[in-house]
Amino acid sequence: MKQIILSPLILTLLGLAAIVYVAIGFQLINKNSKLSLIFERFFIHVWLLGINNVAVGPLPFNKLNPTALHLHNTTLPAIVMQFGVYGICLIFLISRLNQNRYTIISIYYFLLKYIPSFCLYLFIISISFAWSGTPAYTLKSALVLVTTTVCFIYVGQRYSMKSLFNIVLLHQTLLLILSFVYQSEAGGGWSGVLSHKNPFSFAMALSTILLYIQSVRLPQYKIIFGFLSALGAFCVFIKANSGMGKVVLIVLFTLLGFLRFIKRLPPRVAFACMGLFLAIGISLVILITHNAEYLIVEKLGKDMTLTGRTLFWPIIVNIINRQPLLGYGYDGFWQPWRGEDDPASPIVLPNGFVPQHSHNGYLDIGLESGWLGLSLFIITLMINVYYGVLHLTQSKDPAAVMPLVIFTWIVLINVTENGINDLSVSWVFLVLMTTRLTMEMAENNSRKYSEAQDYLNLESKMQ
Repeated sequence: MKQIILSPLILTLLGLAAIVYVAIGFQLINKNSKLSLIFERFFIHVWLLGINNVAVGPLPFNKLNPTALHLHNTTLPAIVMQFGVYGICLIFLISRLNQNRYTIISIYYFLLKYIPSFCLYLFIISISFAWSGTPAYTLKSALVLVTTTVCFIYVGQRYSMKSLFNIVLLHQTLLLILSFVYQSEAGGGWSGVLSHKNPFSFAMALSTILLYIQSVRLPQYKIIFGFLSALGAFCVFIKANSGMGKVVLIVLFTLLGFLRFIKRLPPRVAFACMGLFLAIGISLVILITHNAEYLIVEKLGKDMTLTGRTLFWPIIVNIINRQPLLGYGYDGFWQPWRGEDDPASPIVLPNGFVPQHSHNGYLDIGLESGWLGLSLFIITLMINVYYGVLHLTQSKDPAAVMPLVIFTWIVLINVTENGINDLSVSWVFLVLMTTRLTMEMAENNSRKYSEAQDYLNLESKMQ
């Protein structure tokens, strides 16, 4: 069958058929604004599932994970397939792109003006091939990350915060529902449609919170969203059975009550309170991590090296200090496919365990971008939290808590797992929130400037 498909005649016929269908799709979608919007949202959700490496039955969304484009073992047909899909989708969305309110230059001007640390962080990643031990591989990895980031910057500036809430909510709900339809186990617990119980429990913690918020937003559907929220909590506490997942969910629920309190405060005071909450949350996660290790040793009689973090975190800090300013380049450190040339090869625990990453997103950023890159990332988070506080105090919609919920979720899950340093859903959510909050700052300041000009013009006329 494969030989028949790959014959020149059949390939030519399939190619011509594809061109005809693309032409028909182009005419239908680009002439109808509603169809183009529906298609754009459909592609966003499919892409998010791909970035999450979801593969369910006959729907291998993971084939659309952009990360595969730079992996050393990715086949040429797989790369061609991805570029083909992206090219077709781009053709279908030309009308949407032409209708965009802002030009590319203005969007990046606003980002550079209101959150320069984010732009500098991306710039360091973009040029990190210059000092990487594998410059070609780092260049490909950086291009994939930056290009995908640019695409989601477009999404973040194009949609309102309410629309982004609906996009994120639907994605998280799809993960929840698909995990019950296609069940799997990994890491000693239920992992749903994801690769391991820990990222699954983190995802379900966020799903639980967002579905609860939606039940508050739409009281007429309170029972439906309340039930789905309870289902997400059931996944975290019973099915996945991840200790860190339980902690993240409890902290996020506590955050909702805390945000109701700081919403009434002046923005600067509310920002200080939010910073204190994050510091306490991080401390709690670290404390529980160490306490869990104590329980493993004292109560279960097992070796603490089973967790390994207490052993290789200090080693990783020492390795970062060897190249402290800019690190080892994006995707330039954890490279097991290089064998003995792998920069991470010295990191082997006494029990023989070889970690594939730091199990800490911040340390992985330090390895790839140095302490400078990590500092820029932390500054980006702090600026985002401040903008998130402003958004919370200026909006009456219950969904206004979403930016701060997502930032808190990102901060907590990257204490014990990685993800924010890679092309992951947590990175995509950060890009969406960063862009949307930045555009709101620009729009609010523009509105204030316009009002001030109107006032000055009126004053001059009165004189």
